[in-house]
Parts: sequence; C-alpha cells; structure tokens
Amino acid sequence: MVEVMIAVGVLLIAVVTAFGSQLASFRLVNSSREDNTAISDLAACMEEALLLTSDALPVAGSLFEHGQPIAAYERLHLRDQRLVATYPEYVAGGAVPDPLTIVLTATWRGAQGHERKVELRSLEVR
Repeated sequence: MVEVMIAVGVLLIAVVTAFGSQLASFRLVNSSREDNTAISDLAACMEEALLLTSDALPVAGSLFEHGQPIAAYERLHLRDQRLVATYPEYVAGGAVPDPLTIVLTATWRGAQGHERKVELRSLEVR
C-alpha cells in the first residue's frame, strides 16, 4: 500500500508539472500571436504612410499627425490597441526634415492585462 501511495504522489507531481508547462506554453503562444498581430498592423500602417509625401505626414490635420493616434487602427485587432506616429527630428510647426524618420508605435493591453508595446521605424526621403 505504501508503494502505491508513493507512486500516486510521484505521478501527481509529474501531472502538475506537465500542466504548468502547458499553461506557460499557452501564454507564450498567445503573446507571440499578439506580437505578430501588432507587427502586421504596424507594417500595413507604415505602407500607408510611405505612400504619402514626407511633407504631408507629420503636419497637423494629417492622418499621421505627429504624436496623435491613427484613427483607422484604434482597437482594430487587439484590446485597447492604439497606433501613434512620431517623428523624432520633427518640431511641430517647423520644416519637415529630409530624410524624415518615421516611428510607429503600437500599444495594447495583453491577455494578462499588462500594457504591451512594439515599434516599427522607417525613413522617408524626398
């Protein structure tokens, strides 16, 4: 009887360990899926931005206004998703630099409730 109890205890530890590994694996897969979705949205947004001239990108009122959320990508695929375009060398109201560095940042709330963030950078030249 003691041998059976020891065997059941060892089996129980193995099952709990395996379950923990599966749970961690599920979280990693979900996190990777969220990252891939955000990167895909960033790439699509960057393609749209690169179709415009550099002079039209950062100015007030444009779809890709400096520091403002891009409306077409608000809560698109991820929870509380937001894409924001920034231009590090650009000063609001000033001349648009050449080349223009474009930084798109995606932020969202992950499955675990933590805020997540991914960036994509590119250059636009005249």
